[in-house]
Amino acid sequence: GGRNSYLLAGARPENWKAAGVFYGGNVMKPWGEGPAPFDLTSRITCPIVGFFGADDTNPSPEDVKKIDAELTKHGKPHEFHMYEGAGHAFLNFMNAERHRPKQAAEAWPKMLAFLDRHLKF
Repeated sequence: GGRNSYLLAGARPENWKAAGVFYGGNVMKPWGEGPAPFDLTSRITCPIVGFFGADDTNPSPEDVKKIDAELTKHGKPHEFHMYEGAGHAFLNFMNAERHRPKQAAEAWPKMLAFLDRHLKF
C-alpha cells in the first residue's frame, strides 16, 4: 500500500519516476530493524502524490502534516489531498464500513492525472 510506495521511493529512488501513497499507514514507524519510510524522505527523487482521510488515525492528519513538512524541507515535489469524512482505506469498495464513494470518486481521477503528468515516455 501507501507505506510500501513511500518506503521504496526512498530505499530505491533510482527505480521510481513517480509514487502514489494512499493512506500511508505506519510511514512514521520502522518495521523490523530497517528505518521507517519517513526516515528515508531525503533520498526520495520522484514526485509523490498522497491521498488521506481526515478521520484516519494512522496516519493522523497531524502525521500527514509532518510528512508534508519533511518533503517540503527536502525540496521534494509532492501534492497531498485530504478528504473530510473519510478514514483509512476510503477507496476500498470491498469494505462497506470504510468505503467512501464520494471521496473515492474525487481521489481516483487525481491519481490518474498525476500519473499521466509524470509517467510520460
